[in-house]
Order: sequence, then structure tokens, then C-alpha cells
Amino acid sequence: MGSAAHAESQKELDARIARLQDAVLAPCCYTEPVSRHQSEIALRMRIEIAKWVSAGKTDREILGAYIDLYGSKVLVDPRSKPGAWTPWVPWLTLILAMAFGCWLLRHWRAAPVPAGMSPGASEMGDLPDFEIED
Repeated sequence: MGSAAHAESQKELDARIARLQDAVLAPCCYTEPVSRHQSEIALRMRIEIAKWVSAGKTDREILGAYIDLYGSKVLVDPRSKPGAWTPWVPWLTLILAMAFGCWLLRHWRAAPVPAGMSPGASEMGDLPDFEIED
């Protein structure tokens, strides 16, 4: 019975560590959370978070330590996370640009040449007749 309770608490600790690692940005570039970033400082922060959670520090204490070191910009703002639609934007833009390009080409090909723009017989001059021999 004791090992089941310990296993459950270890699962909870692992989930808490993962949640904290997702809540802190790597301070080298502030673009990815430390859970995904591959820099040396992000690796160090993952280890620190795991040690601090195991030592019994609260989430507020851990986040506060990083805020004191790097400022509040080290925290992930859930409002700034991209939505699920974000990866589709470049593809949608490409498809729309291709559709517009096809429409434009068809439009240019189908447009009649204005009467004043086509060369008349007087402008062409006398062209020699070519005879085709069979």
C-alpha cells in the first residue's frame, strides 16, 4: 500500500515538474519554454526545477526565484501562446497566392487587345508572301 501511494506522489511530482518547466521561458532567447529548449541554460533550469520540487519548494517560490533572476518576461504568458491555427497560416497564404496567380494569368490571357493597340496593315508594311512547296 505504501508503494502505491509513493508511486502516485511521484506521478504528481513529475506532472508538477513538467508544468513548471512549461511555465518558464529559456532566458537566452525568451521564445521557448525550458521544457523544449535545447540550450545549456534551459537544461540547467530543468534540473534546478526538478531539484527544487523534490526539496519541497512551492510553485510560487520556484517561479519567484526565476522572476528575481530574469524579470517577469521569463514567465510564459498563456495569452501569447499561438493558437492551433497558427501552423496553417503559411499554407493558407500559399494556396491563396497560387489561386490568385492562376486567376490573374487567365484574366490576362482572356483579355482582348484594345482596337487602338493592335497593329494595322499600314503599320505592318508590305510583307513578302511565302510560298509553300509540296
